[in-house]
Amino acid sequence: MKQKLPAFDVLVDMARNDPQRLEKLRRILTEHVIAGATTEQKRKRLEGLQFRVDLERERARSPLAATIRISEMMCHSLADLHRSMVTPLVAEQEGEESPTATVLAFPKPARSFFNFDDADDDPSDEGEDKD
Repeated sequence: MKQKLPAFDVLVDMARNDPQRLEKLRRILTEHVIAGATTEQKRKRLEGLQFRVDLERERARSPLAATIRISEMMCHSLADLHRSMVTPLVAEQEGEESPTATVLAFPKPARSFFNFDDADDDPSDEGEDKD
């Protein structure tokens, strides 16, 4: 069963007037997401992540500091994901050599019908009178 988040105005009112109730709602919704994980491995990873988020919230001196710390965690995680996607697996494995290739030199083409090296045909000279 999917939980529905209250309207924004209701959440703002809860934050101002009943923060304990808002915290209880946050815990319930978080537990619902974790319980809805499709595999045991995903559920454990979500529990571990939530543990780290809770730790950062407890260690922070203010809600804003907690938000900044959690945002930094997300940025680091995204950077790790980006690195793992752009770094070839071969470079990460120790002991394996990078693939090698032989570079072939192509012969110079024969002179074509058009000779672009002639100074008389220089396009920059167009418009100038030649006497």
